[in-house]
Amino acid sequence: MIGSNARVVIRLLFTLCVFGLVLTGCWDMRSANEYIIVSSMSVTVGDQANYHVYLQMINPLEFVSDRAKGNSPTFSVDAEGNTMDQAFSRIERKTSRKLELSHMMLLIMDAKLLETDKGILFFEFLESMKDIRNDIQLVAAHQVAAPEFTKLYVPESRVSAVKIRMGLDSVEANWGGSPNTNLKQFIAAITSEGRQPVMSSMTIEHPSERQHAVDAGKNTDSPTEMISDGTAVMRRAKLVGHLSTEETRDLLWTQDRIKNTSLTVQCGKGQYVQVRVGRSKTHLEVDYDGNRPKIRIRINVEGTVSENQCEWIMLRKISGFDQVRKLTEKEIQDHVEATIAKVQKKYGVDIFGFGEELMRSHYQAFKKVRSKWDDEFVRAEVTVKVKAEIRRDGMTSENFLQDIPG
Repeated sequence: MIGSNARVVIRLLFTLCVFGLVLTGCWDMRSANEYIIVSSMSVTVGDQANYHVYLQMINPLEFVSDRAKGNSPTFSVDAEGNTMDQAFSRIERKTSRKLELSHMMLLIMDAKLLETDKGILFFEFLESMKDIRNDIQLVAAHQVAAPEFTKLYVPESRVSAVKIRMGLDSVEANWGGSPNTNLKQFIAAITSEGRQPVMSSMTIEHPSERQHAVDAGKNTDSPTEMISDGTAVMRRAKLVGHLSTEETRDLLWTQDRIKNTSLTVQCGKGQYVQVRVGRSKTHLEVDYDGNRPKIRIRINVEGTVSENQCEWIMLRKISGFDQVRKLTEKEIQDHVEATIAKVQKKYGVDIFGFGEELMRSHYQAFKKVRSKWDDEFVRAEVTVKVKAEIRRDGMTSENFLQDIPG
């Protein structure tokens, strides 16, 4: 039995321990004034070193209404380094503060860097960095230098990284024109034996130094625009080609990643019918027929007609919807087959993940070709079948053009 005095001592010790935990500061506590928040990073090949790093940093006072002075809400600081750590340390010397990288939402890679063998070492560094989140979005700069993205002032969102990230998310969700690859997904594809990686592609139309200044927000006719323009095709960590936004949609269709999209289907000379797809499901089968891979893709879509320019398609009749259905099925099938054929012949890499599907469904067959799957993909026979359901159209009535007297 424990005596009363012993109980008092135990209670006192327990109380002191609790107060000690409460009053003691966190060992890893960091003062906000010691750090500077990084929103995005652009990387290209250095002139004097392996890497040239540009960081877009947040000017927090410009987001506080009573302390804002009308200065730029972001600024860019850059430095070169033979390693990324060296480049970061040189930037920290310029800012006199430590870099807070955990809020970084965007990494923009220059084509000059991705075309070299330095890319694989760069991605290995990123994966090992505990401060960089795995869901950071990867973007390849297309036909423009990557650092240009960190210098732009965007009036509507004020931070170009936010504008780009929101734009890519919107394009993927509402149209299907961006693969939206984060760091974790990219590393998984690099290490996969049945898939090659891709990343979103961005460009800048009509780049202008005027867009680097805060005064750019006073112009209503600025021609400078950041555009999501498709997909960067990779062989491991090396850039080998590019797909347009339309071809990117075909890529996402094979992966069952189309949520919503809009199809402009030609129905006559200079005439089109617009179909809004609100539901899509893709089924994929990969196996061997003899000694050749056979890939079968079945795509089921449901959509509505939002615009009809062809008088011969009469949507007041069931036959009109049947005509739109056939046109839609052929449109999707032709485009998906053409994009797969282009990647097979021009780039020779399986960015679709057909090899991963073969590994899941026929592992013994994949095991025999795992070391040369891209070569097997190039000679694969691909079949695409599309089934469309065109339901009641989104228009309030039949196209009035059909009711105009001759």
